[in-house]
Amino acid sequence: MQCTSLLQNNIALNQVNQYDVEENISHLMTLARIALEKGDTERATAILEMGIKICEDYGVYVALPYMYDILASISFAMGNMDKAEHLLVSAIEKLVQIGTSDNDNQLVDFQLRLARIDSAYENNDMAEIGFRDCLNKQKSKILGGDTSTKTGMLYVNVLFWYGLHKIRSNEHKNAKELITSAYDYSQKIKGLSPYEEMVILYTLADLHMQLGQNNLALENINSAILLCKSIGSTDMPRCYLKLAQIYVNLEIWPNARVYCEEAIKMASLFHDSAVMGEAEFVLQKIEKRQRKDE
Repeated sequence: MQCTSLLQNNIALNQVNQYDVEENISHLMTLARIALEKGDTERATAILEMGIKICEDYGVYVALPYMYDILASISFAMGNMDKAEHLLVSAIEKLVQIGTSDNDNQLVDFQLRLARIDSAYENNDMAEIGFRDCLNKQKSKILGGDTSTKTGMLYVNVLFWYGLHKIRSNEHKNAKELITSAYDYSQKIKGLSPYEEMVILYTLADLHMQLGQNNLALENINSAILLCKSIGSTDMPRCYLKLAQIYVNLEIWPNARVYCEEAIKMASLFHDSAVMGEAEFVLQKIEKRQRKDE
């Protein structure tokens, strides 16, 4: 009886200790979130690194992927790709070490980010392997009956970023197939935010322009502009410029001029000097052609 009582006490003590550790980690994540909201990425990073050490010291891994996720996102946002890569490799190794399934969504997400880094550094062979592996894992889960939004949205993300990689590699037909698939599947699961949908539509418009399919590009960009207006996006000047460029390709000069001028007006409103300069150049081209036609 006494042994049983001691064993029960030890189990209760371990549960309390684990609960305390999880509470401390949860508190650290709250502090990190507050630091990020204040723009203090240095403090947020220090807090999260402390949290990871506590997780590893006490063998409490529930929050570990999320902390690595935030740290890698901070490094991505700051353009520190080397640190992001190191964090992602460490995260994958730790997840594998604690027995995480090879096709777990969090693991695939980390692998996707590594593939994006390889693509950015033009390590094309490694990027291809990474993107393909992520795509096959997500496809397999969906074909196996996984209908969760999380799995579906990760599948959409893989298709989209793989498509961007193909654009960098000048494989525009393959890129179109991948990004169109991303958009089509996103409409089935309704998981995209209006901004994300706008980005995909804008990318498709650009791809269709590259492929000489200007009528399709026109459909894409008009849909993107509607979304831009609905959310008040600062990308509106760029979208209007893209619309003007499509009308240039279609040689519908009056429309090209109207939307180019709209792009200039919106660029001035949003203080977008890059779009302003590009739109003014396109407008000169339009005016020159209109004078020629008179």
